[in-house]
Amino acid sequence: MHDIDTISETHNESHSDGPEAAEPAATPPEAPAPTATPPRTKARRRDPTRLTLGAYATQQLALEQRFLAKDAAKLSTVQNWQGHINALPATLMATRLTAIGKADCEAYFAALQAGPLADTTKETRQRFLHMLLQRARQEGLIARNPCTAVLRAQRHLQGRGVGVREITEAQTLSAAQVVTVLVVAACVEPPLFFVLVAVMVLTGLLGGEARALQRGDLELDYRCGPRRRPRLCVRRIEFNGTVSLAGWEERYVDVPPLLEAILRWWIATRGLTDPAAWLFPGPLPRQGSQRATQIPRGRTDWCVPTETVQASWRRIQARALPGSQRSLTALRHAFCSLSLQLGEEVLYVSVQVGHRTVKYTRQAYTAFLDVPGQGTGDASSEEALTAALGPAIARAAEVAERLRGQTPTPVEGATPTRRATRARSSRMK
Repeated sequence: MHDIDTISETHNESHSDGPEAAEPAATPPEAPAPTATPPRTKARRRDPTRLTLGAYATQQLALEQRFLAKDAAKLSTVQNWQGHINALPATLMATRLTAIGKADCEAYFAALQAGPLADTTKETRQRFLHMLLQRARQEGLIARNPCTAVLRAQRHLQGRGVGVREITEAQTLSAAQVVTVLVVAACVEPPLFFVLVAVMVLTGLLGGEARALQRGDLELDYRCGPRRRPRLCVRRIEFNGTVSLAGWEERYVDVPPLLEAILRWWIATRGLTDPAAWLFPGPLPRQGSQRATQIPRGRTDWCVPTETVQASWRRIQARALPGSQRSLTALRHAFCSLSLQLGEEVLYVSVQVGHRTVKYTRQAYTAFLDVPGQGTGDASSEEALTAALGPAIARAAEVAERLRGQTPTPVEGATPTRRATRARSSRMK
């Protein structure tokens, strides 16, 4: 047996701190303190000094395609992006984002203006480059957008972007011209266009707002207390197969007695009973077209396209206003200018046409305010317009009624063409 004291002594010697004790194991050297890694920002993932416009555009296109796969984007948006990217010059696509300057944007815009493209296409491509560089600026890849100054200078040269554009007499119609337009529309065009023109000139609606009207938007039996006050609700605007909110909010527009009679005749003629039925129907867009992709599934019809209305307006303008270059918006301007000349309040006109502020209406139509010797200031615009236009507009409504069953009789300054007569005869068969 081992002695207990001997065992304890041996144990103490092996754990003593004296020089005869065993050397302790070497400790490993301390590891260096870890350095903080910078956050993985977008600027760190993509070096802005090396990223070219073409590479950045490809990245943004891929982002839109991912949104499309999640049903968070439109197919037309992706297709438009692809077309705009392909149209960018190769030299501009190979330029680094940080190296693109004002001179590059001016050169690209000048090349667009010199090309045989439509004005809308030129403006769309300019705005696409501006939007692309604006995204890069918002992500911190570039310090400023060089396209902004170029576009601002263009708007100043065109009289845009420097405040509210004042409407002049050359952009609107007089009362006599409105009568002529309505008579010509009733004589040489199908009734649909006559009713559409009447809606625009007697309510001040935009073309897209008038085309997007449905039967349920008409409240011709509405009463405000004991008084009848026919009205229509402007809920939507149609553009290129897409229906969106009209203006900045829904609004109700008064329907004057003359327009009420025209609309009741039109509803009875078309047999419109479904609230979702288009007031001005048209064919579905061609299958495979960009507009067809925007229309909701299940729709069997759509409103009349803007190209058809514009073509009809050009025919009406050639006969009623020969030599004039007024656009279809002149009908809206005519409503505002005639209402103000007849003494209507600016607030009422502003609400009718859907302007955001009364100040905008006052500045845009300042040439027609406080015209001496015109208007009484106490009549509503619908009564004043009806009284001013007089029986000539009523005659236009009678002409439209007569067109239902017989060939229109010639009207001074509005002789129907053979094509219009043949088209009207084929519809009556």
